[in-house]
Amino acid sequence: MPFRCFILVFVALVAVMPVKAENLKLTIKAETKQQQDNIKAHLGTLPSSEQHRASFVFNAEPATEKALAALGYYQPDIDINLNKQKEPWQLTITVTAGVATKWQQVDVKITGEASALKPFQRIAQEQGLIEGERVIHSHYDQTKSALVSRAVRLGFFDGEMTTSRLEVDRKRRQANAVLHYHSGNRYQFGEISFEGSDLEPELLQTMLNFQQGDSYSLTQITALNRALVQSGYFGSVKVLPLIDQRSNNQVPILISLTPAKSHSFDVGVGYATDTKQRASITWRTPQINRYGHSQETKIEYSDVNPYVRFLYDIPLSNPNTDILQFGLGLESNEYADIESELRHARIGRKTIHEGWVRQYYLRHLDERWDILEDSEKSQFIMPGVTWANTSRSGNPVDPEAGLRQYYLLEFASDKLRSDANIARFAAQIKWLNRFNDNHRVVIRTGLGASYFEDKDLSDVPPSLRFYAGGDESIRGFAYQSLGPTIDYEDDEGNQQKITVGGRYMATGSLEYQYYLNDEWRVAAFTDAGNAFEDLEDSIDWAYSVGGGVHWLSVIGPIKLDIARSISENNPKWRLHINIGAEL
Repeated sequence: MPFRCFILVFVALVAVMPVKAENLKLTIKAETKQQQDNIKAHLGTLPSSEQHRASFVFNAEPATEKALAALGYYQPDIDINLNKQKEPWQLTITVTAGVATKWQQVDVKITGEASALKPFQRIAQEQGLIEGERVIHSHYDQTKSALVSRAVRLGFFDGEMTTSRLEVDRKRRQANAVLHYHSGNRYQFGEISFEGSDLEPELLQTMLNFQQGDSYSLTQITALNRALVQSGYFGSVKVLPLIDQRSNNQVPILISLTPAKSHSFDVGVGYATDTKQRASITWRTPQINRYGHSQETKIEYSDVNPYVRFLYDIPLSNPNTDILQFGLGLESNEYADIESELRHARIGRKTIHEGWVRQYYLRHLDERWDILEDSEKSQFIMPGVTWANTSRSGNPVDPEAGLRQYYLLEFASDKLRSDANIARFAAQIKWLNRFNDNHRVVIRTGLGASYFEDKDLSDVPPSLRFYAGGDESIRGFAYQSLGPTIDYEDDEGNQQKITVGGRYMATGSLEYQYYLNDEWRVAAFTDAGNAFEDLEDSIDWAYSVGGGVHWLSVIGPIKLDIARSISENNPKWRLHINIGAEL
């Protein structure tokens, strides 16, 4: 059976599906599902009492007529059949809609300042009110409603609908829609006042996205409300346009603020195969003084990477998009077979523009690490910059589509009190897209390159080297287990290798996901890459394949993946567990 015929048969079957109630069984036989659904909507709730049933049956025909007229069918053939011989009663409504009435003329006119604005240019077409198309009453109603609502959102508070008329010629099966709207003058933002905050007025002014005298826009008011909440300074925010107090073509704006709690504490726990179990506590002070300074202190414990970090923020031109940051940190890390402890201090400027987060910084790194029986230490003063951008659509924790980008560039010089001349670049990119409802593809890549002048790799701090392997790198391999190695002899005289990381790194992953339902999906993937020492030598690429089951929880996917190497002899399957949002 051709696919189109199958669809027509399916729609026909749907259109005669019975609807049951305790004392009435209703069957609607209509030509389309749209007709059936509209008839059901006009009939209303099925009866639950005998009195309600009698009223329901009595009104069935006029309700059906109204339902079809709303869809442009003014001369339908309606057959009502009621069988009272048994309980529940059997009510069958059979409909032949007839020839549809079409719009002969659509007369939508806008006068006043609104006529020149783009949101009003094609408003009728956007709502489906088009000459020659079938009459659907909701398109007329939606156009009328959109005219008024858009005018109010854009500050035309004195506008009025001068003419609104729906004309139907049933015999000729033609209809005219007439909507004339006079917008009047557009209002402007008036005086802007703040109440409830002890922040410096100049700081509050930096968060405004409009000024007195700008054209009124509810979209800008909503954006300002969101920006004030995002700043973290306030427990509640209300941006109130005082429309009743408008005068001289201006609307005053009152911004009512309630300060946030002086301190907040967040406790978190988690688990990932790479970092094992972890627990953290975060202390935040959103407003330290009237200049908007804030701080965040986080302590996290895990077997692999326990750390303490302190961050102090000072707003510059805007507390949401331009911040001066001071940071301190103490960390312990396991890089493959190397244990490292590092202390770092950092000063930088963080800016946000068109979704891109840029950080320009100068950091001091003091790192100590043990490799075999040797202890090493090194320090660097490193200027650098990072760029990051994440775009997504759909559910934030399980997006329909998205792209995450992160780039880093930093360097050090022995002329600036560093132990070596260094330059480093790193990039991480992840792209995903869901298609045909149940299918999704995820692609990610990681790249790294570094230059160490006159420095053996084993003398370079582990945090400045590159490694591969793990949940977000190459599954099937242990966390940071891939990279250049050095040989050594153990206590029993056996030759062994330890991974010390590389100057370069390249990884890639291709994953296909299939959604079983709204809560579960399965995945199949392949990962590849490695960290390496020299671009001129042949690279020992590592490859793996695997699959998994993902539960889509409210906090993000909980992923259980198993993978194994296909580039090693006799590899073992490895379990990877990860919890959290995709991007």
